[in-house]
Amino acid sequence: MIQRVFPVLFAAAVLFVAAGRMPAQTNLSADLVMQKLANKLASVKKLGYKYTFEYSYPTRDSRTVLNAQTYFDLQPADRPDGFKFQITGEDRFSIYNGSERFTGDKKSKKLWVESSPTFESRGDTFLLNSPLALKYALPTIIKDPAIQKKASVSNIQGREYYVIEFSLNKAALDSSGRISEVRVDQHTAYRVTVDKKTLLPVEVLQTNDKNDESVKSTFAEVTEKPLIPSPLSWYFSSFTKDYELQDNEKLTLIEAGRASPDFELASFGSADQVSLDRYKGKLVLLEFWITHCQFCIAAVPRLNALSQRFREKGLHLISINMHDPQATIGLFKNKHKPEYVILMGGDTVAKPYGVGAYPAFVLVDKTGKVVYSSSGLEEKELESAIVANLPE
Repeated sequence: MIQRVFPVLFAAAVLFVAAGRMPAQTNLSADLVMQKLANKLASVKKLGYKYTFEYSYPTRDSRTVLNAQTYFDLQPADRPDGFKFQITGEDRFSIYNGSERFTGDKKSKKLWVESSPTFESRGDTFLLNSPLALKYALPTIIKDPAIQKKASVSNIQGREYYVIEFSLNKAALDSSGRISEVRVDQHTAYRVTVDKKTLLPVEVLQTNDKNDESVKSTFAEVTEKPLIPSPLSWYFSSFTKDYELQDNEKLTLIEAGRASPDFELASFGSADQVSLDRYKGKLVLLEFWITHCQFCIAAVPRLNALSQRFREKGLHLISINMHDPQATIGLFKNKHKPEYVILMGGDTVAKPYGVGAYPAFVLVDKTGKVVYSSSGLEEKELESAIVANLPE
């Protein structure tokens, strides 16, 4: 594990020096520094910062940048063991008030409300590697002796910062701070930069030892005394004057063993209408996705690899975009290079398939029966299901 992960960490250190960030001390106890950060995050009551999320995959000419203003109430008076947040981005906002999560699209003026969301469903791109995610992840990481960790002190523009580095074997952190399984042969490396004076994180860089894909979360103007939002802003009813409330029926992804509902959708780039019935007698993998979704973007090269590996053996990969305009899908295709069929207008089949999160995957065997389904790309399980159901 050390031989495979430390090249990534060394590369990160080289970038650190190149940016004028010179390590001043490298003999610190990583567990001690991480415990300081964990203790601080556990004690913080309110937190505000300007957030920049940057997803980069240079060899595929892929880069996505999102910005938002973030407010956290980490110890609300009515929920001493919970949290609330308001995240306002350029195109949308997301608010969790302790019992409901609602999101608004600033352009379409549509509002979606989810009542009593599970911990995992509160997750959001803006929460990935956030202080909130670190708050829940660090205690587990500190206790696990198998996780490689190190810490140092670096001087950045005259200010001292702790630099914490750790790697997860076959795993990565999700938006809620859980350690979730990823590729069996992949190590995910993290570099967390912490202000030594405030003991609060200012940057998290996530890389891996398989490619040059990276996720960087930057927290600027971090303060424990943020501007407190209006009390009425915590209620979705306060937005219904300007936003159209959408039917947000809770959907459960179709399960294995059920017959796959047929559909007929327009094919991107042609005048064809494609139906699932056309693929009777064949093994079909359906992907449901949207363009503005970091996890959908990250899935493209992995789906390309799956398609290349199993195409000649009988697998047909059909990617179903839910609601994006054709021009937006065209930009996505030119930038991220998916190498499989793309269909449009998939929101008409979201309900029959129970799709409520993206990306979602459904594997349909040659008889038209669902043999596998998953919200999120679980490559190991998906590959096993494909191999088990390939046509003879």
